[in-house]
Amino acid sequence: MAFRISEKYRLELRWGKVSYKTDGEAVLTGCCFSGPVIKEVTQMNQQDYMELDFGNQYIVFVSRFYIASLSWGGVKHTADKIYLYNVILKNKYVNSVPKLNDNDYIIIDTANHEDEKHQHNLVYPSYLLRCDGESYNFKG
Repeated sequence: MAFRISEKYRLELRWGKVSYKTDGEAVLTGCCFSGPVIKEVTQMNQQDYMELDFGNQYIVFVSRFYIASLSWGGVKHTADKIYLYNVILKNKYVNSVPKLNDNDYIIIDTANHEDEKHQHNLVYPSYLLRCDGESYNFKG
């Protein structure tokens, strides 16, 4: 599966462990954002969320769309990473589509989320990748 994201707008979400304790939720521990766009982030809210659109990648499993809500309850900024705490990925399909692995990561396209464009773009195109950087191609 090919996808194009300008390096300038590339945001990576990595985690150390994923667990599925509640239906519709994946708990991600040891989470952080990294990537070139981190230099543009001024400050993030301690408690917030973003909507990740996995529609292009998960279309074979979900008939219409697959938008998952990524929420967190704490952040810590460093020069090259933003650490997230109490992170949950929610969607009613999260337990029925292929599960995330501990060493997977998500690439998020933030191109349409600069201040002047953000209010017109409510979701972030996102892609699940394996630890080797290859995109999962669920279409076969």
